[in-house]
Amino acid sequence: MDNDFIVGAQRRKIEDAIMARFKAIRFDAQHTYLEDEQFWDFIFSWYELAHYYEQSGDNTLGAHMLELYQACVERFKQSAQDKRLSERRRDKAADAIYQISYYVNQMTFQARRNGIERQPPTGEINWKPREDHSEFN
Repeated sequence: MDNDFIVGAQRRKIEDAIMARFKAIRFDAQHTYLEDEQFWDFIFSWYELAHYYEQSGDNTLGAHMLELYQACVERFKQSAQDKRLSERRRDKAADAIYQISYYVNQMTFQARRNGIERQPPTGEINWKPREDHSEFN
């Protein structure tokens, strides 16, 4: 079985778990989700994906995960800046942005590093053995 397929399947399993955790969050107008254990399980589940990139050598980032990250940051930023919320909830929203951004930065850094490691070293020369053309001499 192709190793890239196995690696991709492992990544997809982790991504699917993150998406399921996101869908389980009950977002509400009062932003009570910011103090919910399910919400923080979702935030910290991104660590598992970042850790996966460190261990796997995978250099492919899922576009759907980057879109989810962007949507989360936009949502959490609105919460962090909402003066109607308690300072505690605004701080939790800012912390969520920090945590999820940290994990995504680790993922992108490691995926880039993994891609570089797959490339041949710079300056490597592949010499072909000399063909014998003695009949032309």
